[in-house]
Amino acid sequence: MDRSGFHLDEITDSVQISKDSVQDLDDKPIFKDYEEGKFNTSFNYYLTDEIGHSVAKKGLNDLDKCLPYTFVFVEELKTIRVKHSGKLYKNTTEFEEITPNIRVVKIRIKEGVEQNSWTSHEFAYLSKNLTTIAIPIRTVENCIEIREIEEGIPKLFCDFPLIGTETFNFPVIINNPNFNPTDPRDGVFLTTSQRENPLAESNKQYIQEAIELYYELLEYASNNKWYNLHLLAQVKPLQFYPNWVSELWYKENILKSIRQKLLYTPIVKTANNDLNSILTEDGKKYIWFPQSTSKKSRKELWKIAKFWFPWVLPCENDIEIWNKLIWKDCGKLNSDQLSAFIENKGSIDELENELKDIEPFQWLNKFYEFIKEEDDDYDSIINKRAIFPNQYGVFVRKSKLYKDKGDISNDLKLILNELGNDIKDVLLHKEIEFELGDDREIDINFVVKEINSEVTSKVNDREVAKNYKTTFKKLLLWFKKNPETAKELFPNLYKNKHLLYDDDEILVNIEKAEMLEELMSELNISEISEIRNLIEKGQKQKSILPITENILTSMGITSLEEWQDAIKDKNLSELFSHESTPTTDMFVYVQSLIEKAKKNVIKVLTNLPEYNLDNLDTSTAPTVLAGVFKGDKEISIIVRPAYNNEVIIYYGSERDILDYEPSELWIDDDIDPRQITLGHILKSSNIVKFPV
Repeated sequence: MDRSGFHLDEITDSVQISKDSVQDLDDKPIFKDYEEGKFNTSFNYYLTDEIGHSVAKKGLNDLDKCLPYTFVFVEELKTIRVKHSGKLYKNTTEFEEITPNIRVVKIRIKEGVEQNSWTSHEFAYLSKNLTTIAIPIRTVENCIEIREIEEGIPKLFCDFPLIGTETFNFPVIINNPNFNPTDPRDGVFLTTSQRENPLAESNKQYIQEAIELYYELLEYASNNKWYNLHLLAQVKPLQFYPNWVSELWYKENILKSIRQKLLYTPIVKTANNDLNSILTEDGKKYIWFPQSTSKKSRKELWKIAKFWFPWVLPCENDIEIWNKLIWKDCGKLNSDQLSAFIENKGSIDELENELKDIEPFQWLNKFYEFIKEEDDDYDSIINKRAIFPNQYGVFVRKSKLYKDKGDISNDLKLILNELGNDIKDVLLHKEIEFELGDDREIDINFVVKEINSEVTSKVNDREVAKNYKTTFKKLLLWFKKNPETAKELFPNLYKNKHLLYDDDEILVNIEKAEMLEELMSELNISEISEIRNLIEKGQKQKSILPITENILTSMGITSLEEWQDAIKDKNLSELFSHESTPTTDMFVYVQSLIEKAKKNVIKVLTNLPEYNLDNLDTSTAPTVLAGVFKGDKEISIIVRPAYNNEVIIYYGSERDILDYEPSELWIDDDIDPRQITLGHILKSSNIVKFPV
C-alpha cells in the first residue's frame, strides 16, 4: 500500500496501483516462507520529517487509550506488544457474568519487565446482535464503581476506533463492526436527507440498539446502587455538529430520549445518602440542583438548603458535576427559588417545622446575608418576595415593613391594635438582622401619637366608646402601673383619664364608693388598711382549734410540761385556743395509747425477719424505739398512734432522728400497724413541691 501522496488524487491513484498489483496473484509462484500461526505480515511506514514523527506520537497515544476497548470488542485479539513504549496488552478472556447480558471483562497491561508490573482494567459491556456498548468500571468491596471515560477516546468503534468521534456525546462507548463509516473514518453516517440513505439508516439502527442496551445498563446500575451513576448522564448537545450527523436527529433520538429516561431513573446521590430520580413519577421536580454564579456560591447555597431538605439535594461532592449536566427539565435551586419556598411557607412557625438543627431566625439571617453578598438578583428578590417575618411571624414583603426601634412596650402595641391600628403587622420581627433603611423605623412617639388620635376620636362619641371600654381599661391599667411615664407621654390623656370610663362604670364606681364610706363609718375607721387588718384577724380567729385527747395523741405529748413547752412555738400556738388547758386524765389516756401503739408495732417487727430487736431500748423517748437492727444497720423507729387518722410531728428530737439518723416512722391505726414512707406522705398530703 503506497500512501506517500499528499493530495487525494495521488493517494487514490497509488491505492489503485496497489490493487492492480494483486490481480494476477493466482498466477504467481507459491510463497513458501509462510509459517502458519506466526506473524507473516508487517506494515512499514517511513517517517521522513517532523510532521511524520508528530503524527506517529499522536497515533501511539491514541493506541494506548483505545486498545483496551478494542480488546473488549474484538475477542480474537489476544496480545499486543508496543515496542516503542514497552507495553504489553493482554486480553485475559476472564469475564464475570453479572446478568445474562451484562458482563465484566479484565484487560491487563504490563509496563516494563517486572512480573508484578501488571495492571488490570475492568469494563462492563452488553451486546445486542452485533452492537456492543462498554464503560470502564472498578470493583470496590463487592460494589461496582463507574469510572470516567478518558478524554480523547472515540465514542464510536467499528471494531477499531473511529478517530474523530470523540465529541459525539454519548454516555458509553459504542461498537458495531457493520457501521458504515465516512471515507476518512472519522464518523458514521447519521444524516437525514429527502432520499433515504441505506448507509445512514443502518447506522441509526445500530445507534438505537446501543440506546436500548444503555437503558438496560442504566436500570441495573441504578437498582444495584453502582457508584458514580452521574457518569451515565453524560449526554449534552454537541458543541459542533460534523457533516456526518444530523443535528435534529441527534437532539430528538439521542439527547431527548436519553434525558427523558434519566429524569425518572434514581441516579442522584442525595445529601442524606439516598438515591433518587430527578423528577417524581408524576413529572414534578424532586431533586433541586444548586445554581449560582460561582462554585463558592453554589456550595454556600447548598449548605443553607441542607438544613431544610437534604433529601432532595445532590451530595456535596457532586454539586459541580451536576451543575455541568443539568438541563431545563431539572429543578434548579437558585436564590429566587429558595425565596419562593420561604414565601410559600407563609410563617416562621411553618418554616420552623421544616428546619433541622438550626433556629429559623438564624437560618433566615444566613440566607439574607448570602443573597446580599452572592446574588446579582438581590434587589429583585428582596423587593418581590414575601420573605421577611413581621412581629406575628408572618412573611410579608419588605416594602410593607418598618424597623422596631425597641422602645415600644407590648402593652401599648396591643392597645393600639385593639384601637384599630395593628403595628405589629408592619413591624419587622426583632430577631431579624436586616436593614430596611433609616427612614423605615417606628418608635414610641409614633405609637403615642396614634393612640392619642384613636382615643380622642372614639371618646367623643359615647356610643362608639362603649365598644372600646375593654381597651380603655387596659390603657388605664397601664397608666396605673407606669404613672410617671404616662404623665410624660400622654399628658392630656392622663389628666383627663376619666374620659376613658363609660357612664355605667362611673355610676357603679360611685355606688361602690358610697358603700365603702358607709362601711368605714360603721366600723369607726378612717383608712382602707384598717379594713384589711380586721379581715385578716377574723380569718385567724376562725382557724383556732380546741385541745382534745386525739390532738395530744397525734402529737405524742404525754405531760403538761411537754404541752407548755410545745405551746411556746408561735406557729403551733396560733392553732389552739388559749382558754383551755389539757387535764391530767387526758395525758394518762394519751400515754396509754402511745404504749398500745408501741406494743403493736413491736409485735409486727418481731415477726419480720429483716428486723432484730435483741437490743431494743424503749427508754430513749416516749415515742422512740432505739437499738433496732435492720439487716446489719442500727436504726431508730418513731412510733405514733394514728387512731384519729392523722399524725402531728412536733418534737424536735423526733424530727432530728428522722432527718439525720437511719430511721423509720411507724404508725398504729388499730387495724394495720405499718411503716409510713416518704411516698405515702407525698401522695396522701398531695405535696408536689417543697423547699430544700
